[in-house]
Amino acid sequence: MTRPHPVSLILLWLALLVAATPRNGALLASVCLILVIWAGVSAPTHLRRLLRRSRWLLLTLFILFAWMTPGTPLYWLPGASIEGVHLAAENAARLVLALVALALVLQALPSIELVAGIRSLLAPLDLLGLPRDRIAVRLALTLEEVEQARGAASVTGDVLYLPQTKPGVSDILLGLAALALALTVWLP
Repeated sequence: MTRPHPVSLILLWLALLVAATPRNGALLASVCLILVIWAGVSAPTHLRRLLRRSRWLLLTLFILFAWMTPGTPLYWLPGASIEGVHLAAENAARLVLALVALALVLQALPSIELVAGIRSLLAPLDLLGLPRDRIAVRLALTLEEVEQARGAASVTGDVLYLPQTKPGVSDILLGLAALALALTVWLP
């Protein structure tokens, strides 16, 4: 099987986010747990970094929902409501799910392939006369600066070369998986 096109992986990530948005309860928790375990095994560095950087957002989200949602008070958590804690857990799980899926995408795609995939997704901007190449170059430069700030090796040069890959069988399969995920939005 050939390596999938970056667009396929980005679309699969977006479809996962769309499919997870309306879910709640045990289904959301189980999908989140499965993906956290998967990312913990296959992309631990990206997962740790994304969760560490998002810890204050997660805490703020939890506090706002738990203490600002009216409902049945919790005796063991003064000021919080049962409904608020449920909403906080659901929304925190959705955010963690997005971060975990992003960690998997970042593990699968080197930064230059990520830029190439985003540039391909921005192709409709050409029809509007907007500069998708400028957006791609700015994104590549930003990612390069981030890599340099982390102390990672960086490739600098006068010309930016984006990899040119052709869609293959794996892209069709990933596209079908993304479509199936996106269509689950209408399932109960």
